[in-house]
Amino acid sequence: MSTVARRYYDRGVKAIASADLDSAQENLRAAVDLAPNFGNARVAYAIAVAKAGDCPRAAQILRGGLGRASSPISAAAMHATLGDVLTLGGDFFGAEEAFRAAGAVPSYAARSASGLARVYFKLGRHADAVAELKKAARISAGKA
Repeated sequence: MSTVARRYYDRGVKAIASADLDSAQENLRAAVDLAPNFGNARVAYAIAVAKAGDCPRAAQILRGGLGRASSPISAAAMHATLGDVLTLGGDFFGAEEAFRAAGAVPSYAARSASGLARVYFKLGRHADAVAELKKAARISAGKA
């Protein structure tokens, strides 16, 4: 990845932190354009777009990066963020699928379970939600 893409990424992340979503989107889009397989930049770009209220576009940004993921962990990060974006946008079945894909990578199992719990609560599947929360707690405590 180029140092220029890294600089755009760093600027974009700082802009998200200061709630300057227009600047964040501009810088992060530039980072992704320069380095399409830069997973962290793609995730941050999608977050900035979702925070600005455009969940469908944020989901599209993440889906566009899944085939370019440089590692299974990068793909899991994109799937987990996709799950968050789809939950925010009200696509609970799509979110469930994304969280399940993220959970296939062991280091994302707890995040996947907690995401699934949110989805199941939204769907009124309270017993499933509680089961996923317990699973997330076991994983986080190292007892999975």
